[in-house]
Amino acid sequence: MDRSRRDFIRQCAVGGMAVAVGHSLPVSGQETAERPLLFFDGFTCIGPKRNKHPAERWSLKHLVDEMEHCSISGALVGYTLSVNYDPMYSNLELCELLKPYPYLFPVWNLLPADTEEFPAPEALGALMKQHDVRAVTLHPSTNNWDWEAAGATDLLSWLTENRVLTVVRVEEFGGLGGIKALLNRYRSLPVLLTGVVWSAQRMLLPMLATYDNLHISFDNFQINEGLETLCQDGYVDRLVFASNAPTMSMGAHRAYVDYAAVPREDREKIAGGNLTRLLHGKRPPEWRENKSEDSLMRAVRHGRPVPVPVVDMHMHILHEGLHGAGWHYRMHNGGPKGVFALVKRLGYAGGGIMSWNGVVSVDSAGGNVTATQALDVAPPGYWGLANFDPSHYSQEELAVMIPEVYKDKRFIGMKPYPFYGIPYHDPAYDVWWKYGNEHGLYGLLHSTRSDLQEVETLAPKYPNVRWVIAHAGGSFAMADRAIAAMRKYPNIYAEITLTPVHLGIIEYLMEGAGEDRILYGSDLPMRDPRQQLGWAVFTRLPVETKTKLLGGNAWHVIKPSMDRLPTYNIPEHYRDGRNRPRNQGAV
Repeated sequence: MDRSRRDFIRQCAVGGMAVAVGHSLPVSGQETAERPLLFFDGFTCIGPKRNKHPAERWSLKHLVDEMEHCSISGALVGYTLSVNYDPMYSNLELCELLKPYPYLFPVWNLLPADTEEFPAPEALGALMKQHDVRAVTLHPSTNNWDWEAAGATDLLSWLTENRVLTVVRVEEFGGLGGIKALLNRYRSLPVLLTGVVWSAQRMLLPMLATYDNLHISFDNFQINEGLETLCQDGYVDRLVFASNAPTMSMGAHRAYVDYAAVPREDREKIAGGNLTRLLHGKRPPEWRENKSEDSLMRAVRHGRPVPVPVVDMHMHILHEGLHGAGWHYRMHNGGPKGVFALVKRLGYAGGGIMSWNGVVSVDSAGGNVTATQALDVAPPGYWGLANFDPSHYSQEELAVMIPEVYKDKRFIGMKPYPFYGIPYHDPAYDVWWKYGNEHGLYGLLHSTRSDLQEVETLAPKYPNVRWVIAHAGGSFAMADRAIAAMRKYPNIYAEITLTPVHLGIIEYLMEGAGEDRILYGSDLPMRDPRQQLGWAVFTRLPVETKTKLLGGNAWHVIKPSMDRLPTYNIPEHYRDGRNRPRNQGAV
């Protein structure tokens, strides 16, 4: 490749800026429990994307900055152009891009040789050895080739024979059934499966028992207490830290490991040891640490509670002893004992509890009982959100049910759900919204529509209700809509939670809507709360702003309900006079 072309590629990929390598320390064979873990990321990906939002992260500069910020010591790096342009040409470009960074290692996208676009296995092997490439990825769906055809056998057999780590996504093989077929046919091929969503647990977890060559990551597989249960079941050697940065937040995913209640040895394997083994000894040359991190980031990296109060505005609960909730939802230890024990370790001071059966299972009356039972055993600082479904109950029935539930002063929130099948600005909900407006309640709205017309209709009509947009961090397009709504109406707020944990989107929301309007939420135990918490803690926001996000801004939403809320159910740092938050905690 000529020098001008190489320099141009590098300039584009790093966003036109040189990146300084931050402070690093040599790896020591005498690491102690006091030293943070060495993280080696099993899959990141840089390069231009189709239909990219202008604020979405994509470049090598973004990746390097995120690694430095989150104290990540090394990473495997894929390249979008290796999939979207000629694979081998772009694979070689990637190697050139990564040369200045000894802690970044290329992942090559491969094709079978039978279409005459790609080297045959012997020549491929020579090129991989020349460039020290130890991991590959396959995109049979996107690149439109049949991995089961005879023409692909030579390639996959060669990868298997040489035990080359092969990083794949489930959609490229037509679902988990296709992944099973791949694992069955090539029983010695080390496979790292990324991008699987948490809702696939019942299908994916049994596969670990069947296929010794299957390894999984937790970028989207954010299952509640996942590392604890899988280590207990003997699968620690198959668990790999992989973040999908810079699209996703590295801090989100490292928090899942940092807070794992498993032995130090197991956390070391998950953070990077397993990946080094799969790469035949390849590892980052140095242990990297961000010496400029704040006290919140430092606490997470050491597995300690966040040193400021955390108030979770989006918490579900199961009946005690349950590990699942029908449909495709498995939530290990999702009852009160499991949930409250976990969040105590993270530094929670309280939050809003709603049922699962009342929303997703559309048993609204039963859901209110579930939430009541959870509040009966909750530690201090937690309050309730009630559910009412106008598709199952008449207006006359709702007029009786609503005040009856809110006689319990611990309930200050209103939580409808899309599965009720009625838009929230439909008159069928008016009986509930009028009651909430009269009694200063707040509403948490998971929109039934692709726009935010519901909340923008309700906000001026019921000005005494604080309307909280759920999942506003789910996409940059959603963030744009939420920002526009909050700019129009002062009683609209937004909480962040969703699986994608987009890098930079929390900062984007706060820049667009102001730092007092964005709220922390986790959606536990559907997703484990640790990724959501790490996502917030590892933002580039000042500590004072993070403190608002994590617990301070919830005050604006629950303040009008303070007179009705029992003292026990008010987060402790809000109790001073019930009119202002007390000191948010040492920072």
